[in-house]
Amino acid sequence: MLEELAKHHKEWIKMVRSLGGDDFTEDIVQEMYLKIYNKNYNIYNDKGKLNKFYIYLTLRSILVSYFRERSKVVKIPIEEMFVDSNIELIDSDNIKENEEYHKLTLKINEEINKWHWYDREMFEIYRHSGLSIRKIASETNISWVSIFNTLKDCKGRIKEKLIDDYNNYKNEIK
Repeated sequence: MLEELAKHHKEWIKMVRSLGGDDFTEDIVQEMYLKIYNKNYNIYNDKGKLNKFYIYLTLRSILVSYFRERSKVVKIPIEEMFVDSNIELIDSDNIKENEEYHKLTLKINEEINKWHWYDREMFEIYRHSGLSIRKIASETNISWVSIFNTLKDCKGRIKEKLIDDYNNYKNEIK
């Protein structure tokens, strides 16, 4: 039976392509072989000849199932996977620079964790949300002047404590 089907392999390929088959046309035909063999379907008509219409219907059924499953796959750009996390995609040309940046970021995080909870939270909101001071003020009902002064003080503390580490970072990436 499979030998009889295989004699018309190129014809099955053409059928699948005519139905809209893509790069997986060969796979669809192989699936047809497996389906007919495993389920022991009768592929012959009343006169004992190969029933090509039946093969056509089988190929169409498999192809429609393939398209249905393929449409369920949601493709998103890889950059969107990392929007809400601290993971960044690394350009392999800048690995050394990224390693040094990571070390500096860890030291900044250590410093921030020593602060009073209000200063830490305000700085983290500003640092990670991308919101402006006025937008943070409107969402938290804290005056923008208070937020500005807190952030100015926080930035000053980071500069004061980590100026040497920052200079080392700059020297390492040159």
